[in-house]
Amino acid sequence: MSDFGQAATEISLQNTLHGVWLREGGRLVGMGRLIGDGGAFAQVVDVAVHPDFQGQGHGHRIMAALVGWADANLPKGAYISLIADPGAERLYERHGFSHRTGMARLVP
Repeated sequence: MSDFGQAATEISLQNTLHGVWLREGGRLVGMGRLIGDGGAFAQVVDVAVHPDFQGQGHGHRIMAALVGWADANLPKGAYISLIADPGAERLYERHGFSHRTGMARLVP
């Protein structure tokens, strides 16, 4: 994951619609967040599992919790998007996401 610095990270976490953090023995092993306006748009971000814990279903658990929360709390028809790292597409497809055309721009 990219390091955006402490100030940006604090702002980001404060503006999370819903977050999931997985811990094992007090150690953070995975996380994921939903951000957005809480009405029409949300985006899945920061889905990550520590390398020592990958391949054990933790990514699926994170996504199931995020999608479950969205289905229960966001208005019907809300648009949920994400940008998948190459190779992670199957995880997201299992949770109802499909390929769409998208574009992005980084702030210079």
